[in-house]
Amino acid sequence: MSWLDELKLNVVARVAVIHLVTIDEEDALKALSRWSQSPEWPGGMGLITWDIGDQFRQVLEPAQTFGKLAATPETVLDIIDEYKGSATFMLKDFHHFWEHGHKVSRMLRNLAARLPFRDEAVNIIVTSPGRNLPEELCHDIPTIDIGKPGSQQIKELLEHETRSTRALDHSTHGLRERLVESALGLSMVEAGRAFRKAIVLAGGQPLDERSVQQVLNEKRHIIRESGALELYPSTGSMYNVGGLGTLKQWLDQRQEAFSQDAREYGLSTPKGVVLIGIPGTGKSLCAKVAAGHWGMTLLRMDAGAIFSGLLGSSEQNIREAIRIAEVIAPCVLWVDELEKAFAGSIGDSGTASRVLATFLTWMQEKTAPVFVFATANNIERLPPELLRKGRFDEVFFLDLPTHAERVSILEVHLKDRGYTMLSHRFDLNAVASATEGFVGAELQALVNDAMFPAFRDHRREIETEDLLDAACSMVPLSASHQQVIDELRDLVSNGQVRNASINQS
Repeated sequence: MSWLDELKLNVVARVAVIHLVTIDEEDALKALSRWSQSPEWPGGMGLITWDIGDQFRQVLEPAQTFGKLAATPETVLDIIDEYKGSATFMLKDFHHFWEHGHKVSRMLRNLAARLPFRDEAVNIIVTSPGRNLPEELCHDIPTIDIGKPGSQQIKELLEHETRSTRALDHSTHGLRERLVESALGLSMVEAGRAFRKAIVLAGGQPLDERSVQQVLNEKRHIIRESGALELYPSTGSMYNVGGLGTLKQWLDQRQEAFSQDAREYGLSTPKGVVLIGIPGTGKSLCAKVAAGHWGMTLLRMDAGAIFSGLLGSSEQNIREAIRIAEVIAPCVLWVDELEKAFAGSIGDSGTASRVLATFLTWMQEKTAPVFVFATANNIERLPPELLRKGRFDEVFFLDLPTHAERVSILEVHLKDRGYTMLSHRFDLNAVASATEGFVGAELQALVNDAMFPAFRDHRREIETEDLLDAACSMVPLSASHQQVIDELRDLVSNGQVRNASINQS
């Protein structure tokens, strides 16, 4: 059932007060206006809006008029209570008044109980940008969440915005689809603004691939400003990761699992994966690489932003993050340092527990192709129910790189710096032997450190001795994390998690 169908059902069923959650307030009003002009609209019912700036406005002629009445929130509710006739009132941003006054909440609650029993139908629709009903109203007022626009709405908006400029004349179907996809996750207002900026920057020329990037840049900025999510650039392919053969094979097998062919074959959509291990083992890199390898959008969830703000806003933040991810889907949702997001805290009025419950319910029941890529450094701080089968498909442990994996990681970072014919230039086996216990991030730092003396020495190319000298001056992080590593290895031995590497030794 669409939001409008649900709203119609509530209005016709004489549910007196309805909370409509939307950022696109004007689009919601246009949808109501179209309904009011259709045969389905209840006969004789007026449609009236009110806001603190414009006061009462008549969209569809009601039984009585209001003139230039300047009404306070309490007076507005009194006028509705005494209204003679049948009407639907749309109160814009009225949530500000229930947030700062108990009287308004009490009056709304009284109207929710009283209005359904009047001879003539009167409904109140309160619009707000978020789910912010006070606790005392939650059981009396239903909430309908419009959510973000889908691809069809964005497509219609794109056609509308480009019609007068003919910026899409002679464009390919593929370009139109990419422009629509680039705006998914934005509200109608935000998407319209992004398209208009792209048209202006095109300078009167037809939109092209640069326009797609412009809309993506606008979306990246808007999503970052929204708080909990960030549109993150994905990284290349599996060749950017040294070692971790089992994990890379697991991800590669699921590359096409989000396709229509996979659904027709009967494959279930992958839910997600958790990577655990000490810092620097490549967990975050794997999230970026997986999104790039699959050709999917990468969203990074900021746990700190979710838990910031006013009491009650954390639950709204996690729901908004989930909503954006589902609209943008198929995508990879990267939850970095999972234990910081959901380990809970003392004295937070149960906020962490409620946010975790929202996330777990979504993980269990989600049908949208959103692959959750979670990373964690300390599994002991994670609630056990978070890792239960059915929510995540698999949990992998990223151990310290083996000798062969250290060689592979060194090769990746040396090639990134332009070095070729590595087997002839370097004794990487010797360097790998000297770096036992080093994680991937430390091997990357080692290559970087080796370049400084070579640069000072007449900008010569680095040699094996430079790498060995750099290794001797570094103390690996594993030296202080041995107990944690041993505990994680025990989980592998007990079959609770899988090792991400092949032939670990």
